Amino acid sequence: MNNETTLLVIFVGITGFALVVQAIVMLVAFMTMRKTIISLHEDVKELRTTAMPILERSRETLDRVAPKIESVADDVAEVTRVLRQQSLEFQAVAGDVLDRVHRQTSRVDNMFTNVVDGVEHASNVVADSVARPIRQVAAMLAGAKAFLTVLATGRRPDQQPEVTADQDMFV
Repeated sequence: MNNETTLLVIFVGITGFALVVQAIVMLVAFMTMRKTIISLHEDVKELRTTAMPILERSRETLDRVAPKIESVADDVAEVTRVLRQQSLEFQAVAGDVLDRVHRQTSRVDNMFTNVVDGVEHASNVVADSVARPIRQVAAMLAGAKAFLTVLATGRRPDQQPEVTADQDMFV
């Protein structure tokens, strides 16, 4: 045999062996995949048996509750609309009340100012009515006192007695 033929036989043997190994690896991968697929299939079946009743109950509950939720949402929207309208009405009424309170406060202030001015005028009139006769009596008493002083001393009270100074008494 020739060297080339020997190499060719070895090469074909190695290639055949590689193909057998590759077939075994592929068979093992196929078996593993098949086991995994069977396991996943059982898990999915178990999940369906447990999850489907829950999903069905959820769907039934949602079908029962959905109209109620819509009704509640409609009621909340209506309450919000009514509250908004009442809020606007309350603002209008509150503004009107505040305006009236302001006018009444101004009116009471004017009335109180007029009363205070009247009381002040009355007190001035009373004080003037009482003080004028008292001043007149005081003036008459002062005049009588001055008259009596002049009669008693012979001079007016605001005059100083004349002091005659001696010319000789110079210090």
